[in-house]
Amino acid sequence: MRQTITKSDKNLKILNKLIANGFYNGYVGTEKFELMRNRFPNNHRLIGILNDTGNYDLKFDLKSPMNILAKVLLGIGILISIMSLIKGDWILPIALAIFGLIMFVDFKLKEKKEINLFTDKLLEFHKNEY
Repeated sequence: MRQTITKSDKNLKILNKLIANGFYNGYVGTEKFELMRNRFPNNHRLIGILNDTGNYDLKFDLKSPMNILAKVLLGIGILISIMSLIKGDWILPIALAIFGLIMFVDFKLKEKKEINLFTDKLLEFHKNEY
């Protein structure tokens, strides 16, 4: 299930306040917003893209150089695994598969954590306005 945020003037103001108060870096537009948590090291970003129903779908991924590097390393890992399987070596493909699975689970856990932190901060700003 995808996390969504309704598009409203109040939510846009809160998103801008999150950037102005130093919790996040990024930009907020009418069709899309992109936020990165203000901490070091941070190679992840949170993206909200406007869908057909007028809500922002929250998406989590890596920042630009890390995103490209991850795709290249995935391709290299798949090629090495195929070549090792052709040669009859099973150890390297199994090791790469286990390593890839660990990285995937770590990414999904970070995604859940970052989206929960973001929605908690958003709700905190909603409560403070009333």
